[in-house]
Amino acid sequence: MLTALIWIGGVWAGERAGKWDGEDPDIRNERVIASAPARIAAVLSDLEQVRALWPEDCTGVWTPGRTSKGKGATASVRYDIAAMHRTLELEITAIAVNYIDHDHAGKKGFTTRYIFTALGGAEGGDTTKVEMRTPLYAPKWPLTGYYFRVVKPEWERCQTAVLEALALAVE
Repeated sequence: MLTALIWIGGVWAGERAGKWDGEDPDIRNERVIASAPARIAAVLSDLEQVRALWPEDCTGVWTPGRTSKGKGATASVRYDIAAMHRTLELEITAIAVNYIDHDHAGKKGFTTRYIFTALGGAEGGDTTKVEMRTPLYAPKWPLTGYYFRVVKPEWERCQTAVLEALALAVE
């Protein structure tokens, strides 16, 4: 197998070709939150509130769009995850009873789906499992290893922080 090394963001990015074949590139996270699905959906369908959930070291500039609430709400968002710096147009494209989609347009865009599963709770309280899913394609070699070793774990850390902030916002 071919091996090449490229220095990116303070680490060597090259790996043996094929080493990461079969690895899941998707970013997934979940958390049980002591709140009703409707309250969680209300926060996630307001991009001004979503902006406050993301740590500053994960997203840089947020520029509000024509509207910030509900289906069709937009913003321009700069993601700063590891050595990945990408500005994308974010739009809320779906709001349903059990999920909300945040779509990022463009050739290197992606969709993050927030899925809500009501769990009920003791003494009439509401609890909801919130899953945050971002299906992705890993970059081609020689950046594949860098993605799996650096970018994916950092993106997962950012999603964990978003769900923690969401829990604080609605509990």
